[in-house]
Amino acid sequence: MALDFGQTASQMMSAMGHLSATARSRRQRFADTLDRASAISPDEAGRRTASAGGRPFIAARTGDEGLLASIPPPSPPRDWMAVSVDGSHIDVDRHLPLRCYLVNLGGCAITYGAYPDCQFFSEPTLATGDGDLYLRPDDGSRGETPISGQLLGALRTVREVERLADAVASSSPDVPVLALLDGTLAFWDLQRGNYPRYVLDTLVNNRLRAALARLRAASRGRRRVALAAYTSRPQTTEVAGAVRACLCVSNVAECTRRCSARRSDLAQCDSAAGFDDRELFDALLEPGHRSPLYQTGRRASHFALDLAVGTEWSRFYYVNSGTEVARVEVPDWVAEDPELLALGHSMLARQCELGLGYPVVISEAHEQAVVNGRDREEFRKLALMLMEQNGLPTSESAKTLSKRLAMGVTAPVSRARAFPPGALPRLDK
Repeated sequence: MALDFGQTASQMMSAMGHLSATARSRRQRFADTLDRASAISPDEAGRRTASAGGRPFIAARTGDEGLLASIPPPSPPRDWMAVSVDGSHIDVDRHLPLRCYLVNLGGCAITYGAYPDCQFFSEPTLATGDGDLYLRPDDGSRGETPISGQLLGALRTVREVERLADAVASSSPDVPVLALLDGTLAFWDLQRGNYPRYVLDTLVNNRLRAALARLRAASRGRRRVALAAYTSRPQTTEVAGAVRACLCVSNVAECTRRCSARRSDLAQCDSAAGFDDRELFDALLEPGHRSPLYQTGRRASHFALDLAVGTEWSRFYYVNSGTEVARVEVPDWVAEDPELLALGHSMLARQCELGLGYPVVISEAHEQAVVNGRDREEFRKLALMLMEQNGLPTSESAKTLSKRLAMGVTAPVSRARAFPPGALPRLDK
């Protein structure tokens, strides 16, 4: 029986009245919340957010710049560079007879000023041997962890940071550099999995920490390097939680008993509940302007963040890119240097302006790194063809063959010549 749109439309019309009333009430609560929060001094905000731990909502810690503000960007230097590295990968496919994965890193380096320049790169790396497909303890003890799924995503992130450090090291030492990553500095993929200690030792302590240290060291000479991670359209609520913590006069015990992440039966707390950070700064920030700097209220669930960033708290601010409010995370060595923080803000604001609301260099790096659906299919065809040419078994799983039959594909894909015969070398030559 078809959907009765008459009844559905009637129910939707009934819901519209309630939604309109709720929206009006929410707008009024939002305006009142901004008015009350704007009157809180930086010292008071610092005291209240410092003691906000243990509440049923996440609250960022504020600093000298206060709870809410709109900070304009300085003018960028005449000569400067923006560098970004992004990555994409093809995961291990258990239906493919060749066990392998591929990581493709793409990057872009743009120089502005007296000697403008633009460099791109795309670097695929195929892993087929056991040494690349598994992580093992360095001390020779037993144990191995296959690299696939979430762990492969974590490895790709590490490689992105390593390649970014390489790109910065090879750039001109005479101009400041904005080094951008797409995403977060918290490296949550390394923390979500219940990995053995040696996995985190290998990826974090031996590789990620070393790459971040190289970026930090690069900024200690005459050239300044402002590292940042950019998240488009964030869904975080840490600053909104800090506003709640500042406006609610209840103690932590009472808050835990009477509040939740989105609601409260305490009037002062409930009036400020239900908002997110993007809403706050969409109303407060002009294009190019940033928010105050905050420390995250989300404690790292593992030692990975402590080792990688060098502090247990990630620092962040929000910026109006011109078309959206984005979250920008910076390491402690950028956050604690006011001149470097302002320099990074100035270059990032200009990048967003040039990119019509999104950093140009991140967008270009993504274009170099992306592996689309057609690329994945051609990758599979290439693997099957090379195995066939070299006398290796190429039978696919019954599940894959079943899907091909369902789509009307009767010939084995390994014989569908995506590449001319003889165009590819034999592996035994």
